[in-house]
Amino acid sequence: MAKRPSMMMTSSRLHTGAKTLLAGLALAAIAAAPASAAALSSSPVAFTLSPVGSVGSVTLHGTPGGVLHGAVRVHNLSRRRITVILQRADIGTASNGDADYLTARLYHAGRWLRLRIASVQLAPHATRQIGFTVRIPVLAGGGSHYAGIVATNAADLVTRVAHDKSKRPAFTFYRVSRQAVPLTIHLRGRLSRSLSLRSVQLNVDPIGAGLLLSLLPGGTELTQTAPLKLRVMREARTVFTYAATLGQLFPGSGLSYRIPWPGRPTPGTYRLIGQIRPQGSAVINIDQTIGFNAARASQLEHETPPVSGAPGSSLPGWIWIVLAGAAALLIGLALAVYKLARRLRRALA
Repeated sequence: MAKRPSMMMTSSRLHTGAKTLLAGLALAAIAAAPASAAALSSSPVAFTLSPVGSVGSVTLHGTPGGVLHGAVRVHNLSRRRITVILQRADIGTASNGDADYLTARLYHAGRWLRLRIASVQLAPHATRQIGFTVRIPVLAGGGSHYAGIVATNAADLVTRVAHDKSKRPAFTFYRVSRQAVPLTIHLRGRLSRSLSLRSVQLNVDPIGAGLLLSLLPGGTELTQTAPLKLRVMREARTVFTYAATLGQLFPGSGLSYRIPWPGRPTPGTYRLIGQIRPQGSAVINIDQTIGFNAARASQLEHETPPVSGAPGSSLPGWIWIVLAGAAALLIGLALAVYKLARRLRRALA
């Protein structure tokens, strides 16, 4: 019976040590979550933008000199009052294909578009319908013309402006909620598609070397898809192969399609063999030779220096101190349990 208080005291000390260990581990686990995770966590979408009378997109048929009408619907999904900014846009081709909505320096059908209002305030869960008109120029050519309506949550822009005005140096990601509705305006005329390869270059960038294919879609209608297959050779040896499918290609809007080069190219001459098969137009056969000299190789080595050792961690230094302390507590707890077990064996012997 005399041993009982000793056992209770040891148990109490172990219980306190376990609490301290758990607290340390919990603190480390909470702090170890990267700060960027909070910045990049996706907040709920605040609103939706949709066309009235159709699904997904708007298709209009008109004649030169005519005026067309339509409307879009903005719906507030949140429990707060929001302001949504509306802009007209041209649709160009993004660097990987697909639509790129351009709201600055309109040059094509985006200039034909007029929105009834430029912004709308919505109460929680409210819906508002916004009308628009399309005034087609008298000299507009036949075929399909593309424009868009872009909606942006004004609160996202306010957050960005407030950060830009602060003097604290920081690298920050912004999540801007932006939605768009595409408009296709059909005018009577011959529909055609074309795609041309203007040049192929081996470029050096901070992210590494890559082939840059300069493409120009043409005709009077967009190209829906364009499968690409390419083989890069050095004499009789295949350096690498590449296959992908380009998305929508809009006529008159060029793109520079980048193919990443695995590793680093060495000085010499490379041969490119392959094909691009755009839907609805002629196949592009690729059989070109490109050079890569020592000066470019030196530039690549300078711009993309090799990383020495293992990649660094983005965790703050004090996190490692907390983790080290938790590990020390764990070792101390294991040692205390071992000593207690020895005492019990001796008491029972």
